[in-house]
Amino acid sequence: MSLTTSHPPEETGIGTLTSRRKRKSGVPTGNAGEYFVMGELLRRGFDAQLADRNTKSYDLLVGRAEEATLRKVQIKTVRSQPWYVNPGDFEGDFRDRVTIYVLLGPEKVNKPVRFFIVKNRDLASHVHQPPGWRKHGFMQMKYVQEFEDKWATLLE
Repeated sequence: MSLTTSHPPEETGIGTLTSRRKRKSGVPTGNAGEYFVMGELLRRGFDAQLADRNTKSYDLLVGRAEEATLRKVQIKTVRSQPWYVNPGDFEGDFRDRVTIYVLLGPEKVNKPVRFFIVKNRDLASHVHQPPGWRKHGFMQMKYVQEFEDKWATLLE
């Protein structure tokens, strides 16, 4: 069974402001991204813990065994770019938060998952919010690609 969700015109896609469309639920894609990131972090020697499902503004807690604190990390996952973002995540205290952008690729393609690790402040000027979009914007690949596999960002 395929889950579908209906989105208002301002949230349906790039440049689509006049009609509604149905798309698959993003929940399986988002969950997959979180688990891929968690597995990669554990493989690299980090401690990582998934946040509860209803936790607002972050998805994982990440740190090192020798450190007393854990960092909040946001995960944004898509099968094909761009990533949909909340412009508020690039303001105030959220500017120093790390976001990991995950590119899964199509379901039937056998390519590795790609990870882009970046502090929100480094992408704040690149959030694109089309006219009519009130709450959301998007982030294009050309802005995140230089941060591919920059796992050390989590230690800064």
